[in-house]
Amino acid sequence: MRRWFFIWAVLFPLSVLAQERASCIPFTQDTVFSPGEDITYGVSYKWGAVNTEVASARLQLENGGMENGLPVYHSTVSARTAPFFDVFFKIREHFEGWFHRESLVPQKCLRDTHEGTYAAYNLFHYDWASRVIHARVENTSEGNKTLDIPLVDCVCDIPSLVYFLRRMDVSRMKEGEHYGLNFAIDDTIFHIHLTNCGLETVKVKGLGKVRCRFLRCSVVTGAVFAGDEDVKIWLSDDANQVPVAFWAPLRVGAMRGYLKSFDHLKYDLTAVQDR
Repeated sequence: MRRWFFIWAVLFPLSVLAQERASCIPFTQDTVFSPGEDITYGVSYKWGAVNTEVASARLQLENGGMENGLPVYHSTVSARTAPFFDVFFKIREHFEGWFHRESLVPQKCLRDTHEGTYAAYNLFHYDWASRVIHARVENTSEGNKTLDIPLVDCVCDIPSLVYFLRRMDVSRMKEGEHYGLNFAIDDTIFHIHLTNCGLETVKVKGLGKVRCRFLRCSVVTGAVFAGDEDVKIWLSDDANQVPVAFWAPLRVGAMRGYLKSFDHLKYDLTAVQDR
């Protein structure tokens, strides 16, 4: 396994590099989530006859007080390999983000990553008045540095990304068209996009059949992704628009994730058709 393996392929496979820019995602007026949400995912690795759950991820949302004079949500994203797989490649991911409650514009972000022998730390302070991110970036391969990263519109980070997607106004998104975001991590802002592929019903372990909004993300061939297939994400086709499943092609095998448990969703999960 390689560094970035969990970030790009497991934790949020929708955060992938795109080869072109696209129009920003249109948002709904409804926030669709509320403080107290606690969501967990199971993540499995499939290669030939091997199909084993190797990790779990957790999303938590709370009121975050004030940042830069604005009321914010505080999102915590954590992920870890199961104890058995720690022996082979131990992963501990921890992200915290503070973003404006209405616009979702990020104000602050923290990252603390440990993947095998690799470690990384980010601390971002978004300075929208000056249009820069005041960043502290550390990792085991490049050492420590502080820098200002130029800000662009439609920007998000790991803790705010899933909430950006949940606020999509699908009524204003045409099937087959690309919609973009800019994604900040370490010392770089990447351009990413996704494609609205309409509705699809998927079977989710423990939930049954779920009616979903089906999205695809293009990938770039590299150390992790195979590059010849898209990442696939399924959001519940209801008021929550919560991610219920994903599939990510790797250079060897594929990663699959599924919604495992949830508490305090703002709305009932009406997209579940049967159990």
